[in-house]
Amino acid sequence: MPTTLKEGDEGYEEAVASVRMAKAHFLGRMAEACFDLVLNKRRIDDKDHYSNKRLKLAGDLMEDLFRISLNRLTRDIKYQLERASMRHRDLSIATAVRADVLTERLLHPLATGNWVGGRTGVSQLLDRVDHMAVLSHLRRVISPLSRSQPHFEARDLHPTQWGRICPSETPEGPNCGLVKNFAQMVEISKGVDDEEEIMRILHTLNVEQIRGEVR
Repeated sequence: MPTTLKEGDEGYEEAVASVRMAKAHFLGRMAEACFDLVLNKRRIDDKDHYSNKRLKLAGDLMEDLFRISLNRLTRDIKYQLERASMRHRDLSIATAVRADVLTERLLHPLATGNWVGGRTGVSQLLDRVDHMAVLSHLRRVISPLSRSQPHFEARDLHPTQWGRICPSETPEGPNCGLVKNFAQMVEISKGVDDEEEIMRILHTLNVEQIRGEVR
């Protein structure tokens, strides 16, 4: 539902209905999966399978940061307008909209790596020791799991890493298996609109559909 719509606005009820319907479908799929699991019609989902993982890319992280920063700016604008009204001062854009509020909220996380949501180490200084170090750093994938916990299954190699994650490049010590690197020719998918196109590509790759298998 668009955040610009408020109760009483035109199209508000339709937006709420569409969101609730999507939520109902999602809850129904979750309930169906639970019933199928109890009836042994499907297997337990493998949380370490790479089809069940999602990446937070730079655009997604900057979107989260900008949303929080913009909310902070709007609250500051409201405060400045209320203060000017109470003191009977003339309103001006320069005093009502302080640009440094938004700029500071953006620059500080980029400089320190401390991101919104309690994440740390999101932004880092690029390693420029040599060309291979630059490529390796740009392809780094950091897991949000705690380094102090064992997480043996998450640290181990998974068959679905083939062609996606480098099986050998990972640091030693507590970060072993939690800090990984993309494979050399990996591509990141950002969502597919045409599912039939995917089926045609799989057909050209001689992928055969397995019928009657337990999911």
